[in-house]
Amino acid sequence: MAIVVEEEQSRGVSSGVVSILVWLLILGIIAAAVYYVFFAEPEFITITAPEDFAATEITARADIDPQAVLGDPRFTNLRDYVTPPPPGSFGRSNPFLGFEPPAALLKR
Repeated sequence: MAIVVEEEQSRGVSSGVVSILVWLLILGIIAAAVYYVFFAEPEFITITAPEDFAATEITARADIDPQAVLGDPRFTNLRDYVTPPPPGSFGRSNPFLGFEPPAALLKR
């Protein structure tokens, strides 16, 4: 004896047309996405340079000799006002261990 789990669906003309239209819509969306991702030429944004951009062009073309800068007395007379941090241990030896409560809280 067989147990029927599904009911038979009536296959009318309208349900076949609707399913074909849904599949065509899905395929159209996929085709449009593939076209725009792989084949379409991107539109470039035209940006005009600011008016004072010419000043940066002068700086970009400047010839800078690193040895002349490093050997300049104004550069060598500069002092470092920030002291480096003292050496020491930072963090925990094993950062993956759990946290233990302080001993003062355990005595309560």
